Amino acid sequence: MRNLLILLLFLAAATAHAVSTLAVLEIIPKSEIEEISIIEMRHLTDELRRQAVLALPRDGYAVLTRDNMLALMPPDESEAECLAEGCAVDIGRAIGAEYVSQGGIGKFGGEFSVSIELYETMSGKLLGSIVIESRDAKGLLTAIREQAPSLFASINTPQKPGTDLKIESQKLDNSPLSTLNSQLNPNSESRKTSTWVAISLDVLGAAALGFGVYQHIQKEKLYKDYKNMPIREPAKEYESALKKANGAQDLRDIGFITGSVLLGAGVAVHIWF
Repeated sequence: MRNLLILLLFLAAATAHAVSTLAVLEIIPKSEIEEISIIEMRHLTDELRRQAVLALPRDGYAVLTRDNMLALMPPDESEAECLAEGCAVDIGRAIGAEYVSQGGIGKFGGEFSVSIELYETMSGKLLGSIVIESRDAKGLLTAIREQAPSLFASINTPQKPGTDLKIESQKLDNSPLSTLNSQLNPNSESRKTSTWVAISLDVLGAAALGFGVYQHIQKEKLYKDYKNMPIREPAKEYESALKKANGAQDLRDIGFITGSVLLGAGVAVHIWF
């Protein structure tokens, strides 16, 4: 019984400290640009990810690497086309990231211009954006180091009701249609919370059932040892062996009952919320 409680408390603590993920997608060209190579664009993206890591608390957020996102991306050509078109929110949802950021590079007035946007994937809400300009890739790299930290820090900073989104530089707010949808559905946060509660109950329920299976195996082994004990053994040894076998059976029952209740509660949360 004590071992079961310790296991459940450990899993509860682990799920309570769930890490939020941020996907920083590749900076993509908005038009044909010959002066900046693909390698340089990747270098700018890598610097953007590095600034995100530095800006966010390590104990609560994780920034996905390029390899992480490739591994999570469904093997579907439509997803690649979506990425090329810059629908960052859909990509973030496809790989299960809570936040997603993407930049697009173009040329305006003889200078390179990179616009970087940050979204909350569940609601599609635009959390902030920045626009940086420079005559070369090195200048863009410097500007990312200067401006990106404040953009990513907005994830960890609660926004006061009625305040405008933080948008640096002179840039029009071209929020996607999903932003309007999030305003019409203010319960998105409660749905997100209920999802985490349901997942936590599922994990705890599965762990309790696993504990029950383990105790069932132990019970069978202990009963077998009890039945195979030599007749010459003292009565106390028989009683001790039988007590251990019965104790394992009790723990098995507790694990199965607890697991069933937790899984049932998780299913109920999934259905009703």
